[in-house]
Parts: sequence; structure tokens; C-alpha cells
Amino acid sequence: MSVSSVGPHVLRARLGPVWRDANIRSGPSLDSPVLRVVLPDPAVAHACEGWSEGDEVVEDQHPDGVITSSVWFRLAGGGWSSAVNFEPVTVTGLLAHAVTVDPGQRPGSS
Repeated sequence: MSVSSVGPHVLRARLGPVWRDANIRSGPSLDSPVLRVVLPDPAVAHACEGWSEGDEVVEDQHPDGVITSSVWFRLAGGGWSSAVNFEPVTVTGLLAHAVTVDPGQRPGSS
């Protein structure tokens, strides 16, 4: 598991819904086993208990552009989810500079 040298940080906050299918993993790593998959549903808000640095994830399907982050949230219901699964505005409001969005690389643009 790729975790920062200082370990997980406490952060009790509302993350809101996921905007795309999200793998919930046993740790903040793409190598960690998937515990479950959550589907986008605006009526289902997720909460976190903490965050940690982990594997960098690049998501290129968001309508605003390409999202990149190495921040993972430990969800209140158990498991870890990459910050790219939540709306960038929400994530940035909780942790400044936790995600970057490159609007110049929108899906389908050349």
C-alpha cells in the first residue's frame, strides 16, 4: 500500500456523490483489492473519515477536463476512494490543491 510517510490524516467531511463509477478499495492504492463499486447517484452523498497520499490517478472522462490526484479518501462506510471520483470543486474546497483539472485536455479534443 502506498501511504505517505506520516500516514493517514483525519478529515471528517461530506464528499457528496461520486460523479462516475468508483472502485472502493482496501487501501489508497490501485493495487489494493476492490471491496465494492459505487455508482453515480446524486441522491447518495458520501462522507470521509480521513485522507492519505497514495497512488496518483488520472481520470480523463470528466466534462471539465482531465483530473489528476494522489489524494485518497477513507470513506465513513469503509474502504478508500481516489479523490478523482468526486467533483473537483468539492475536493478542492476540502483540501486545497488536492486535485488538478486540465481543461485543455477535454475528452475528444485534439
